[in-house]
Amino acid sequence: MRPTAIFLTVVMLAALFLPGAWAASEQGPDGSAYEYEKHGSAHPDYYCEITLADTVGDVVYIPAVLEGYDVAVISEGAFSGCRMTCAVVPQTVAVISEGAFGDCPYLRDVYFLGDRPRMEGAFDGSARFHAMPGRLGWEDAEAIPTATLGGIVYAMMPDCAMAVGGEPTDGTVTIEPVVEGAAVRRIGPYAFAGAMQPDGEVERRSDIREVRISEGVEIVGERAFYYSDIESVGFADSVGAIHDEAFRGCVLLGSVALDSVRSIGFEAFRDCAAIRQLVVPGSVERCGAGAFYLCTGMEAAEVSASAIPERMFGYCSGLERVTLHGTEAIGSYAFYRCDSLRALELEDVRAIGSEAFRDCASLEEAVLGRAETIGQAAFRGCVSIEAITMPDTVSYLGRYAFADCIGLKRIVALGSAPAGDSTVFLNVDATVGCRPEHADSWISSDFGLDVACDGPSDRIAGWLLVISLLAVSAAAVVLIGKRSDE
Repeated sequence: MRPTAIFLTVVMLAALFLPGAWAASEQGPDGSAYEYEKHGSAHPDYYCEITLADTVGDVVYIPAVLEGYDVAVISEGAFSGCRMTCAVVPQTVAVISEGAFGDCPYLRDVYFLGDRPRMEGAFDGSARFHAMPGRLGWEDAEAIPTATLGGIVYAMMPDCAMAVGGEPTDGTVTIEPVVEGAAVRRIGPYAFAGAMQPDGEVERRSDIREVRISEGVEIVGERAFYYSDIESVGFADSVGAIHDEAFRGCVLLGSVALDSVRSIGFEAFRDCAAIRQLVVPGSVERCGAGAFYLCTGMEAAEVSASAIPERMFGYCSGLERVTLHGTEAIGSYAFYRCDSLRALELEDVRAIGSEAFRDCASLEEAVLGRAETIGQAAFRGCVSIEAITMPDTVSYLGRYAFADCIGLKRIVALGSAPAGDSTVFLNVDATVGCRPEHADSWISSDFGLDVACDGPSDRIAGWLLVISLLAVSAAAVVLIGKRSDE
């Protein structure tokens, strides 16, 4: 029995007897939305079950992966009422429950990329089945036409040709624009990926060094180049969507140009340790969690986006410089343990998520601009920060927001004390400098900090008094001089 068949059998049995552990949801680049339950505690046991789908378009490519979990099960009624005419089922699916595609009046064709799943009663009798050649259990299905060009295999899908794998002879994967008269618009899930082993390790794909994607290709599918040894990739301007984990584990990939990309999936470039410089342009409308997580070699990043998703740069230990354009929200763990990051300018940021900058040990300066909320442990353990300016826009500090910032000595407060409890500045010995009118709020807060009332307003008033006295003195001297002349 093939390893794939063994894996699917295990998943099928687990799906029948084990309840879902966690519920989640995700919206795909095409606008389709999925609710699902996640199962398993470790690779390779991770899988998820689609429980509800709201699809967009006539041809729907069901995702192979959602938030790092292979889609192995489709629940009863999950696609009920969908208006699609064609569904493409990924090779990861092992079980399609009875009635999963009930009340889909326009569904006529179903394309399967893998072995036959268990699916009694999942479709009504009018749906025609199409399957990839060489897959198991499809004696009653029409074979999906394929073509091979330059060692790359393409499958003829209902709306385009899709690259599904192959073995390039010269180490270069070239995705052609047209194959046998069909436009190539997609690279399929797992097309050029490394192989998951029974122990959870991934056997790397070592025969690919370069990827060239021709104009016309729009989508790079889930885990398309997962754990492969590619060193460079050229995206045509037509590439608009890079799906979940498409380049995860490509540790030799040195750079990526995202100029035309509109959607970057969950952990799409996780563990791409060789990327040094990154520009995320304003064209990117959607970016999944952990998109550049654990890119430990990254030194500088420039991001033009209204929001930084959670874990986007988490554990990027070499990241020294970050430039943000128009960013108003930073997600949880977005820069967690970025050990080399020294300074931040968050001029436009309004919300900072929990643990967003936790344990950024080299961070010396953080300009908080117009921040309104700073989440739990957002700056906890930033031991190199010596002073911060707290904007008058800040209304809430989460628990442990600045805890263990042992180097913090001065806080310049431009407004009243925000809401927060005694943990906010835990293990911090700092003095708050504030205007007299704000002193009472800081003194009565639970922060436990020393408060100095001779803040900026007192000093300014003192200087104004000195200037006034000097002006009066000068006027008196002039007046006396005039009288002497008379």
